[in-house]
Amino acid sequence: MTNIDALTPNQDERVMAALSHVSALLPMIGVIAPIVIWATQKEKSQYVAFQSLQAVAYQLSMIAAWFIGMGCYMLSFFGTFFALPFSDASQSASPLFAIGFIIPFLVFGAIFIGGFFFVIYGVVGTVMAFQGKPFRYAIIGKRIERFMQPKQDQDMVAN
Repeated sequence: MTNIDALTPNQDERVMAALSHVSALLPMIGVIAPIVIWATQKEKSQYVAFQSLQAVAYQLSMIAAWFIGMGCYMLSFFGTFFALPFSDASQSASPLFAIGFIIPFLVFGAIFIGGFFFVIYGVVGTVMAFQGKPFRYAIIGKRIERFMQPKQDQDMVAN
């Protein structure tokens, strides 16, 4: 069992690992770079394979979060406008109805802020990988490390 933290990458490995993380700056299409890096480097360097596979998983989770967020935005947006015919036009707008108009903007703002933090965390991964320091994304890192272990190592850990 190879410990990812014990690996000392050379300059080329650090650059390839950093490139796979920095591609998070290009949401949606940026996932292509770490896939290509992983496919071409997985046999050459365990450090690059781990960092690029981790970047793939992170960016796919970013894309999934974006789709979920946009689904929530569309639901709140259309929900607000489908509720318009049922409002009582003779009365002044109630505060509850006004909040209904604010919710889509709040959801969209949360998507924007969440995307910003996703990108910043990817840049942190870029810097750490370029410096050759061990870097793991919060939830994804340990799972990718377990995925990369050979089968006999996984059986020994399970026992």
